[in-house]
Amino acid sequence: MIEENIVCVIPARGGSKGIPRKNLVDLGGKPLLKWTIEAALESKVLSRVIVSTDDKDIASFAREAGASAPFIRPNEIATDDIHSVHVVLHVLDWLNDTEDFAPDGIMMLLPTSPFRSFEHIRGATNLFLSGSDSVISVVDLGKYMTNFRYMDNDVLEMVAPDEEKNAQRQGLKKLYSVNGSIYIAKPNILRLNETFHIDGAKGYLMDSVSSVDINSLEDLRIARLLAKSFV
Repeated sequence: MIEENIVCVIPARGGSKGIPRKNLVDLGGKPLLKWTIEAALESKVLSRVIVSTDDKDIASFAREAGASAPFIRPNEIATDDIHSVHVVLHVLDWLNDTEDFAPDGIMMLLPTSPFRSFEHIRGATNLFLSGSDSVISVVDLGKYMTNFRYMDNDVLEMVAPDEEKNAQRQGLKKLYSVNGSIYIAKPNILRLNETFHIDGAKGYLMDSVSSVDINSLEDLRIARLLAKSFV
């Protein structure tokens, strides 16, 4: 089923402040990281699934789960202030330097989005292959610009003050949020911009449950409740 060389990178650091050992924490009877590895492998559209980690235990687990973990991530790109895109760029450099290989597309899947399915990965990949430089997954917020406010000392201020305050939602543009689940780009585009968020990027729509993003203990608690419907 694989028609293009699309490499998937799963960033999985060993350290985590919000949830200790987050990538290996239990969710629905299996480590958090495994949800993403399984979806990536089951999609059958990725030529390789590479876990980039600075942790030997995570690397060992990734291999057992069927992914590749061909190196231990250097310390300089394993700190809290390093954006995940630089982890992906490091993998591209590693593939070029070690194997003289350049994929047609590069995908990033964050383990904090466990309910993204293999069908979502296929759908986003198909959108990318239809002629896109970058594809980013999003979720419909169900809100409009007229709904959004800043709040300073309990005082509300419209985010978009030029919007009609009492406008009816019919005819208003929907708002979508990047859900942190799926990112795909052409390698040369990613290298040039150092971000997946380029002008003209296409959005792949996902539902709100599949868009759950785990970054706190409260998120994990909610995800564990939802996971009961997945297992």
